[in-house]
Amino acid sequence: MAATFEFEEDNGTATGSPPKGTTRTAARTECNWKNVDDSVTTYSSAPLTAGNNSYEKWTFGHFTGTFTTILSGLWAHTAGTFGTGLTLKGAITTSYTTPATAANAALTTDMTTPIAIGSGAAVWFGATGPEAAAKAASSTANPTYSQYLVTQLQTTSSAAAGDTVTATFTLQYQEN
Repeated sequence: MAATFEFEEDNGTATGSPPKGTTRTAARTECNWKNVDDSVTTYSSAPLTAGNNSYEKWTFGHFTGTFTTILSGLWAHTAGTFGTGLTLKGAITTSYTTPATAANAALTTDMTTPIAIGSGAAVWFGATGPEAAAKAASSTANPTYSQYLVTQLQTTSSAAAGDTVTATFTLQYQEN
């Protein structure tokens, strides 16, 4: 048997201690940056206009099934180059904040250009959700969660109208 993996997403006002989103959506298969903080509105119904930023996307990995340990996590933008006037910022954290369209200074990694997953950022794992601070390089808890993998698309007035390129983000891990 093997671990079952899915991406999940938090949205809404930070609530609880430690804080997390008021809405948690399982089985995410896409991450559309848009002008609304939810996971259900189509991006074409809440488009970004040049010079504005998307709401942050607070995604994370969720592991269930049969496994002993989840370990050696790496996360990166691995395919799809963004056009002129588009910058993708990101960070890995356990500290959820209410998503906003203001440029988030805590997102310190420029993820605009794809890189090889071997050069990705280290991701830690643990029990009780991505907001729990007790994360480590490996986890034996079942279920196990990654830290939050936060991104925000920031644009300038030179951004072209229309859809962005399809981008691939990879969360690589080992299991045993």
